[in-house]
Amino acid sequence: MSSTGTALYKQLAQFPTYRAAQFQSSNVIRATTSALDYDGKVKRQNYKTFFVTPESVSSTISQDSPDVVASLVSPSGKYLAVLRESNDAAASGGKKRTVEIWSSSQLEACEDVTKIHGVFYSDEYLSSISFSPSERKIAYTAEENTIENSDDDPLAKYRFIPEFGEAYGSKKKPSIFLFSWASRGQDAPNPSVAPLTLADPPTNPVLLGHPVFASESRVLAIGYEYSRDGRILGVIYCPNRLSGLWELTVPKVSPHDAGDGTRCSGTRLTQNSRSCRSPRVLHRKGLSDLLIWVSNAVGGPHASCATLHVKDLETGEERILVEPVWDPQQSDFPGLYITTLAPYPFIQLSSSSSSEALYYLATSSIWRSRSTVVLISLQDGEVVELTPDDETLHYSWTVLCTDGRNKIVCTRSAPCRPPELVVGTIEGPDKVEWQVIAQPDLSDDLQSKLDTLSTSIIPIPDHHPTEIILLRSGGAASAPCITLPHGGPHSTMTTAFNAWTSTFALEGYTIAMPNYTGSLGFGEKYVRELLGRIGSLDVEDCMASVRHVVACGISSYGQGQQLLYGGSHGGFLLGHLIGQYPDVFSGAVLRNPVISLGEISTSDIPDWYYEESGLSFAATSVVTPEVYDRLFKMSPSAHVDAVRVPVIILIGEKDQRVAPTQGRNYYHALKARGKDVQLFCLKDDSHPLDSVEGQLVSYETARVLFDAQRSKSA
Repeated sequence: MSSTGTALYKQLAQFPTYRAAQFQSSNVIRATTSALDYDGKVKRQNYKTFFVTPESVSSTISQDSPDVVASLVSPSGKYLAVLRESNDAAASGGKKRTVEIWSSSQLEACEDVTKIHGVFYSDEYLSSISFSPSERKIAYTAEENTIENSDDDPLAKYRFIPEFGEAYGSKKKPSIFLFSWASRGQDAPNPSVAPLTLADPPTNPVLLGHPVFASESRVLAIGYEYSRDGRILGVIYCPNRLSGLWELTVPKVSPHDAGDGTRCSGTRLTQNSRSCRSPRVLHRKGLSDLLIWVSNAVGGPHASCATLHVKDLETGEERILVEPVWDPQQSDFPGLYITTLAPYPFIQLSSSSSSEALYYLATSSIWRSRSTVVLISLQDGEVVELTPDDETLHYSWTVLCTDGRNKIVCTRSAPCRPPELVVGTIEGPDKVEWQVIAQPDLSDDLQSKLDTLSTSIIPIPDHHPTEIILLRSGGAASAPCITLPHGGPHSTMTTAFNAWTSTFALEGYTIAMPNYTGSLGFGEKYVRELLGRIGSLDVEDCMASVRHVVACGISSYGQGQQLLYGGSHGGFLLGHLIGQYPDVFSGAVLRNPVISLGEISTSDIPDWYYEESGLSFAATSVVTPEVYDRLFKMSPSAHVDAVRVPVIILIGEKDQRVAPTQGRNYYHALKARGKDVQLFCLKDDSHPLDSVEGQLVSYETARVLFDAQRSKSA
C-alpha cells in the first residue's frame, strides 16, 4: 500500500466536518467547518454561509480564522458575538483576548479583556455564548485570573488548584462573564465586562459555566463541585459528574458600578444525585417559558441512558419528559444517549385539532449502531425517529440547529459518504422533507472507489445485544479482517464516516467494529451488565464477533488474517484478546491503552477503575493489596506472558485520562520477554491522539504492521 495508501488516507481525512450551524434568517444558514491541513499540520476552521430555497442553494466562504475561539449569531440575526484570541508578545501569556459585537459589517462594540480574565472556554461542557432578550448583553465562560503572591498570601501562586482533567489543559477556575454595550453614538458609554459571582457562595466551591439567559435578570448555568478529596474528576466523555443546574439572579445595576464583579444571588435547582447539563430556554408567545435540560445519574458508569427534564419557569412545575429505557426490543426506541443539546433545539408546529402551537425538541441520539435524529414532544414526551435506517448506506446524523419553527439543520455521513450538510423541513411530528445543501467535492475516481464500499450491521448470535458494523470493499469473498472495538467502554461505534476505516476497506481489508455489551444505544440494562465484568464479558463478545465473521466466510483464521486496532478501553480489550487468544490474531495496534487496572497513577478518572471493575468508589478509596489483586486479575497485564503477535503501542504524552506509563510499562514488559513490540510517542497529543500529526501516525503505523502481516499470508 505504502505511499498510495497514505495519499488516499490524506485525501479522505481532509474532507471538512460540520461542527456547528445557525439560522441568520429563514433561508440563510451560517455553518462552521473544521478540516485537517497536512501541509500546515493544523486544523483549519472556516465559516460558510448558505442561501437556501427549495429550488436552489448558493454559498459564500469566510477564510480561516484561527484567532476566533467562538462566535454566535443573536436570535434576531442582527448581531454576531465573537470571542477572539490572537498572538501578542506584549500581552500576558503572549495572547490578546477581545470580545467583539458585529452588526452587519460594522463593529458595534469591542473590548480588550486580556487583563480581566484568562483563556476563553470553547468546550461543550462549560462553554456557551448567550444573548440576553434585549440583545444588549452576552454571557460567556472564561478562566478566572490566577492570583499571584500577595501580602495576605505570599505562597498563593504555589497553592494546588485542581484542573478539569483531560482536554482542559490548565483550566481550573471557570467563571461567567457579562459583556454589556450600548447603541453606537457619540454619547454611548464604553462596553463593560464583569464576572458573575455568587453573593453567598457555598462552602464547597461551585465552578459555574455554560450560561444561558432566561430573562434580562436571570441567568441559568451549570455548576461543577469539588469531590470530598478536593478533586475535579475528569469531565470530558463523563456525563456522570456532580454538576447542578443553577439559577443566578443578576441585580439591576450596571457592571460599570460592580467593581470587580456583579454579585448575584444563586439557587441550585437540581438534586445532588443528578449530573445536569445543556440548559435550554424555550420562549413561548403568550405562555410561560420552559427550561429544558439533560441529566444522568451521578457516579457509576461514565456514560449511560439520559433523562430529559422540563420546568415551567413561571409555576415551577417540573417533569421528566423522557425516562431511561431498560431493555428495548430491537426496533424500539432505546432511550436517550446524548452529550449535549444543540444551542437552540426547538421546533414549533401547528396543531391539526386546535389553534394552539405544538412544541418539540430535536436532538441526535445513539440508536443502536447509528446516530439518529429524534423529535420529542414537549407536551407528553413522545419520541419519533426522523431518520430511520435506509439499510443501504446506514447514515449517522447529528443535529446542529433549528430555526425555532419547522426547519432543522443536520450533518450526516456514512462509511462511503463523507459529511454532508442537510436541511429538513418538518411538516408533522412524523414527516420531514430533507434537502442536501452541501456535499463533499469528490473526484469521479474517488467517488467510484467509495461506491464499492458496502456497509452492514450484523447481530451476533447468542450474544444479545452485541452487533458489528461490517465494512468492506467490492465483492471479495474473504479478506484479512481488522477488528476495531471502541473505548469507553460505555461508548458506541456508529456508521459515521471515518477516513481510517474507509481507507483500509478500500485497500482490501474487512473492518469489523463490534458494539459489545456495555455499549450505548441498546438500553440501560446492558450498560449496567458490564460493570464488574470488564476483561471477560466484553472480551467474549468481541471474540464472538470474530468467530461469526469467520463462520460467515467473510474472513478466515490463519497467518495475517485476524488483526486488531483499538484505543483506551479498546486497547484494554486488545491486550486481553492477544493474551487470552494468542493463536487467533496476527498483529495489534494499541492506542493509549489501559493495561493494569490497579495502577491508577495520574488518571483524572480514578473512579473509572473501581466502578468498571465492580467496586464501589469513594473519595477515601485506596488501592489495598486485596483491591489490587482483584484489579490485576482483570487486567491485560495478567496475560502478558502469553502474547505472541507483533504489537505497536501509540502514546500521547499529554494524556491525563490513561497515564502514559500504562503503555510504556506494557512495552517494557513485552520487550523483556523478547516479543516483537514497538512504541511510538507523540509529545503534543493527549488521550484521543487527534492532532493532525497524531491521526496520520496512527494510520501509518497500523498500515505498516498490517501490510507486513498480510504479505506473509499472500
